[in-house]
Amino acid sequence: MASAKVVHHLVVFIVLFTANYHDFVEGFSSNLSFKSGGGERKGASYAGQWKYLSILVSVAQTVFFGSCVLSDLLEAILGRKPNVLKAIQDYLFGVLLFPMAMMVQCLFWALYAVDRELVYPSALDAVIPKWLNHVWHTAVVPVLLLEMYLVRRNYQARSIALPGTVFFGAAYLIWIRIVAHYGGFWVYPFLEVMGPIETTIFNMAAVGMLCVFYLIGEYVNTKLWGRDTFEVSSTKSRKKSNKSA
Repeated sequence: MASAKVVHHLVVFIVLFTANYHDFVEGFSSNLSFKSGGGERKGASYAGQWKYLSILVSVAQTVFFGSCVLSDLLEAILGRKPNVLKAIQDYLFGVLLFPMAMMVQCLFWALYAVDRELVYPSALDAVIPKWLNHVWHTAVVPVLLLEMYLVRRNYQARSIALPGTVFFGAAYLIWIRIVAHYGGFWVYPFLEVMGPIETTIFNMAAVGMLCVFYLIGEYVNTKLWGRDTFEVSSTKSRKKSNKSA
């Protein structure tokens, strides 16, 4: 299991790093601003690649798996796991990476199935390699599920974790509104046809979905490793309260 973990971390990091390197050098994701039928939307170069959730998640996963490679290296050298780094990894895995990856995969392929022009116009097939599209939108969840299977991830108590998930989700929704205000366009074309009420409902539903995805990740992790993986923080809190009392 230990060797499988190391290989998994290294392979996923190399693939993600290569994908993001080629994207930022070649500017593949800048083509996501194409309209259906070709042609770039007015002002769509604003904020570059950093306005797309799929790119942000891909970069975040690259950093995460890079830190996992570093952890494996330090563990091999020092003979023990770097606890602080693992605690940070565990928090970000449960609160940010898994819910956001689920959001990217589920929303992208659901919208793609309904009308791909709303999320990934057919004109992009000629400019973005298919393998890169699958790195962004297909592999994001499977690599995390395999990570969850290979490595015990300690989930925080929900009272700590869920507010973090809500914060990250709300931060991105605010970010795309900033892009819409200053860039003069919506990052995702389907938002252009929504009025204020529909947009508000969408925002609330999106944050709610993230919370559901967090709970799904927690459930899967519990099935794999046991319930105590997300009770660690709450147990520590109770011990501190008892001592102070």
